[in-house]
Amino acid sequence: MGLRGAVIVLIALLARGALAAADTMSLTYGGYAFAGNAGDISRGYPYASSVDRSGSEGTSLIGSSVNAFMRAHPDSIPGVSLSFGLIQKDQPALVLALALTDEKVLRENIADMHKLVVGLGLELLTLDFADMQVISSVPITLELVDAQETPFSDSDVTDRVRAMLIGDNTQLSKILSDKLRLVTIRSRNACTLQVSAVAVGDKALPFLPDSLKAAPAAYGRSVAQQFGSLLNARAGVAMLPYSKDGLNSRMALRFSDGSVLQFRIPEPTYAIDLNVMGFKKVLSQRTDSESLWIYGAYLGVKVFEPEFQKVYYEGTAKYPVSKVVPASQRTVDEFPVVSEALKGAFLNAIDLLRNDPSTRDSVLNKCKL
Repeated sequence: MGLRGAVIVLIALLARGALAAADTMSLTYGGYAFAGNAGDISRGYPYASSVDRSGSEGTSLIGSSVNAFMRAHPDSIPGVSLSFGLIQKDQPALVLALALTDEKVLRENIADMHKLVVGLGLELLTLDFADMQVISSVPITLELVDAQETPFSDSDVTDRVRAMLIGDNTQLSKILSDKLRLVTIRSRNACTLQVSAVAVGDKALPFLPDSLKAAPAAYGRSVAQQFGSLLNARAGVAMLPYSKDGLNSRMALRFSDGSVLQFRIPEPTYAIDLNVMGFKKVLSQRTDSESLWIYGAYLGVKVFEPEFQKVYYEGTAKYPVSKVVPASQRTVDEFPVVSEALKGAFLNAIDLLRNDPSTRDSVLNKCKL
């Protein structure tokens, strides 16, 4: 290669490097937060807040752990340079925050065993501090199931939550490694999707634990969180956080440094209404030693444009799960079975949306990350 050719190649490489640098956008990590008003944190997240307060000298244990993870993985977001520093409320900067939005703890006595189910919902939020607005969200769900011969104490539950959130090889650290790649910097006018409403039908309630029967709205939040997480992962679409307060709602975040800020959740471009219509069980086979039951979940899904109420998709998804029950077993823990069936219905519904030409072309493709 002659001198002229070498110069041309060098110029091309420099231009490519400059273009790559220009394509890299800046995002500042703003910290960990609890979603909700400051006075409601201990009541809404009793175990996670207890874990958080156990940090030395009053520091946020969860905040410190997540901050260490982010600093160890600054290049995990494609095309984004993640920086760290102090953020002021009126500073025109885009900020990444991790917020805990849901804590669900179920303790049940099944035959001679005691069972524990812990569900945590989080959001990786891109926030516009100039306009105090949520730009987009990557929903995350964590679940732990455990059993032992003795009842689970509050201390036991706190230890399980700590193990889910704190450390280098936890559920949270593993899923963050995967979810960070879905974070993108989008303009405020970019297309977004939101699970805007969740209904829980009367035929679903008998299968829920007593704590969720008494608080169907809490169950609805978990449903929205899980569906949004699966839709975000499988369809690669930009989401906004679920809000039970409807349009023009606000999201209060109490950050680990003690600051409490309110962010507006804008109206989504497209909305999704979910209806957990019900669960059903049918005896399939029975022998002297065992019975085979089929549990089914039925989910109604509606995708529409809120501004003009144009409906792009409306239908039902269902999914069956089998459960073998020994003849000697007098009680059955049905909630995990119907939860598995509902997750299958979620995945079926997402496949239906992706395969429907109108929804795929007019909604999902427009909201691609």
